[in-house]
Amino acid sequence: MNYLTLDVGTTACKCQLFSEKGNILGYLAKEYPLKEAEGALVVDIAAIRNNVFSMIEAAKAWGSVDSICISTFGETFVALDREDNVLFDPLLYTDKRGDDEAQTLSELFGNAYVFEKTGTVPHSMYSVSKLLWVKKHRPELFARIDKVMLIGDFLGYLLTGERVIDCSLAARTGAFDIHALCFSEEMLKRMDIPAAWFSTPKRAGSIVGKVKVPGLEDCTLVLGAHDQVCTALGAGIVEEGRAVDGMGTVECITAVYQGAKSDVKMGEMGYACIPYAVEGLYCTYIVNYSSGSIVNWFRRDIMHGYKGEEEKQFAYLEKGMKEQPTSLFVLPYFAGAAIPYCDIDAKGAIVGLTASTTDSDIYKAVMEGLSMEMRLETKLAEAFGIFVKSAVATGGGANSKVWLSLKAEIQGIPYATLRSSEGGLCGCAVLSAVAMGKKTFEEAAGLFVQVKERFPVPKERRYEEKYGRYQTLYHALKEYF
Repeated sequence: MNYLTLDVGTTACKCQLFSEKGNILGYLAKEYPLKEAEGALVVDIAAIRNNVFSMIEAAKAWGSVDSICISTFGETFVALDREDNVLFDPLLYTDKRGDDEAQTLSELFGNAYVFEKTGTVPHSMYSVSKLLWVKKHRPELFARIDKVMLIGDFLGYLLTGERVIDCSLAARTGAFDIHALCFSEEMLKRMDIPAAWFSTPKRAGSIVGKVKVPGLEDCTLVLGAHDQVCTALGAGIVEEGRAVDGMGTVECITAVYQGAKSDVKMGEMGYACIPYAVEGLYCTYIVNYSSGSIVNWFRRDIMHGYKGEEEKQFAYLEKGMKEQPTSLFVLPYFAGAAIPYCDIDAKGAIVGLTASTTDSDIYKAVMEGLSMEMRLETKLAEAFGIFVKSAVATGGGANSKVWLSLKAEIQGIPYATLRSSEGGLCGCAVLSAVAMGKKTFEEAAGLFVQVKERFPVPKERRYEEKYGRYQTLYHALKEYF
């Protein structure tokens, strides 16, 4: 039995075919650009649909395809009319349309009520805020809506004709009851949004139905999840206290814990409460808007691609790196500050430069600053009963042993890497194996999740004094933003 897994992002899609023994039989990745409409970037839903179906077709050459499971990004929704025509281009979660509507929701319900019910506080990123914007500014389109689906259940609908959404993805709408695991009819009624527009929520790993693709009539669609949840599951996170650290363009630590949280302060600081794939567990996303993007900026715009005689530029930078901590401080808010300040206008800073500062010093200081920022955010989460005791690194940053060693020392938790940085695809394989009756979550994770290298916390912690000073940096520089 083989499991086809897909990870669908805003601008790229990846797929992998796993055997039931955990072997990788094929891999494919395709990129597609965002579209521009009405002066803003929007999701090209036609490109996503075409790439997903072409990848499924290509996977047939790798071996039998017995199941398909899809991981997708959240918040963005597709609105269809009664004939299943797409009514307008899906809006990105970063689109500011919905700001005023989010404020209206705060006034209508109160943040405490919304967080206790949905695990979120009103924000323009969530689907319902965008829907209310459409209602106000595009009433003729709003009146024609018959179905509202996020990317995951939309693709499932195309593949099977069934409308099913997993709970972690449903929670990104801003109107999902994380306790009853259903859309809140009370909230939606007060927003004048029909609950029937949304798909039926089920746990990730549920059977959706048979795939209606020629040549795959015996293939089963297994319900995937929000990409962060799939990445965590693909890192073997099946118990509280463990986390996955997605070190991509942005950085997101997905931390898992037992039971839902209800303290609105948690939501107002930027921590959400999301139903996890494993029953009884929830997770939160600890986000830094800048991570690999700063490293890429330094490589591309400051170093201008220079890499010395080494084949890879980072090998050049790390070769000249001093062993001791740098005297520099990097405030990594190059795209604004997320948790705990939620200050989109915050700016990045490099403090302590002298005429003797080297490129390697700055590069190491960037890694130090990013690591201290994630320590700050994870430590603040402890006030809400969320503890990160260990982490598995995925994404591009997981390829730097120096960075992971720094993170283990600065953040005070052991790190590990996997045989593949494609955690989302591996998570879909875990869901598929369990859905198809082969394994428990623990057994499936043990089969598909293979640790490559471990980075323990060193006995000597050299960054304690520097971290204490880092905690004051945002407040000291805020007046210059």
